[in-house]
Amino acid sequence: MNKKISAGEFSVWLEEFTQTMRGLGEGSVPCGECVGCCTSSKFIHIRPTDRKAVDSIPKELMFQAPGLPDGHYLLGYDEKGYCPMFKKNKCSIYDSRPETCRQYDCRALAASGLKIDDETKEITDRVNSWEFGYSSVHDSELSNAVKLAVKFISENRNIFPDGFVPLLKGQIAVMAVRVHHIFIGHTMDSVREDTNSFASEIVVKCSAVNLNDA
Repeated sequence: MNKKISAGEFSVWLEEFTQTMRGLGEGSVPCGECVGCCTSSKFIHIRPTDRKAVDSIPKELMFQAPGLPDGHYLLGYDEKGYCPMFKKNKCSIYDSRPETCRQYDCRALAASGLKIDDETKEITDRVNSWEFGYSSVHDSELSNAVKLAVKFISENRNIFPDGFVPLLKGQIAVMAVRVHHIFIGHTMDSVREDTNSFASEIVVKCSAVNLNDA
């Protein structure tokens, strides 16, 4: 049994995380001693706008991101699966870390209701430890909307454009957060009555964002 850790009030977390994804917030996750995302063999997308990160990371550690325009890089990991900028048990460029790291919040997986089977044990344990607060009806409505978005996207992958729906659970969770407002006040039955319209609205909402980078 994982010891429960407060994830905050659901509505407050959702608003802050949404703002972070829009580039309007720095991202604030109560990680404590958890360093799972830094030690889990993850490639980190570094964008052209991550100027401080580019200046802080040795050039030989970055390589051009396949399929993306010049200026988009990937930062790999060492033989242990650790980010090369993870030193002395902490991020050595924390104040200059790339947007991808600022936006990573495993509470999105906790909010999604998905069964986690594609993350490391450390991240999975952390996800299972999060406990949101639901002090208002609005908190519950928002939580239901996120879970409904996850279920809709997962069950209807075939009606979206090829490659639109991410493969990883964490990316699906982030996509659901981005489009959750579409599902507020709905049930799966009401959504199934107009599946194509909901799918089209999701595509429009996400058209300007590469969700696979989340």
